[in-house]
Amino acid sequence: MCPYCGKNFCLRHRHQSDHECEELEIPKSRMAATQKLVKDIIDSKTGETASKRRKGAKNSETAAKVALMKLKMRANGDKSLPQMERIYFQVFLPKGSKEKSKPMFFCQQWSIGRVIDFAASLASLKNDNNKLTPKKLRLCHSTSGEALPLDHILQTWIAKADCPLYNGGNIILEYLNDEERFLKNVDSYLE
Repeated sequence: MCPYCGKNFCLRHRHQSDHECEELEIPKSRMAATQKLVKDIIDSKTGETASKRRKGAKNSETAAKVALMKLKMRANGDKSLPQMERIYFQVFLPKGSKEKSKPMFFCQQWSIGRVIDFAASLASLKNDNNKLTPKKLRLCHSTSGEALPLDHILQTWIAKADCPLYNGGNIILEYLNDEERFLKNVDSYLE
């Protein structure tokens, strides 16, 4: 007896495909579904004019999503972190570093201090944040230039309403004095 249509069949015709079952669902190929989705996206964009495109915060969020896809391919980080807990950033390194920036990922539950320590080790930067030194390595917001407080959790800055960090966006790592709360000339890092 077929569990799908409820009819009785011999041993030879017991499977749905053998007796042409009315309830047989033919699985669609994943590639065909992907091709249809890509075609729909392209078709929806062809009639769009420049004035209809989003501007402002929505545009930067979309740009961050595109950057996120690119970052995921080359980002470094703790490979044991589950995918759902990862936050990806293009980390702009301090002035005078060998490299201008590096793609990295961190755990969204980590404190800003732990993110700084981990990023410094990945980028081979000198990190004397645990010692009394005039300049300490700080993580700064790429838009406002604000030095993020070391005890805050990364996820709170992702969820922040007024000036959030985007998964796939940019952050800046720089040496700052204890009195400095903002990074000067933020645009020079992003050029």
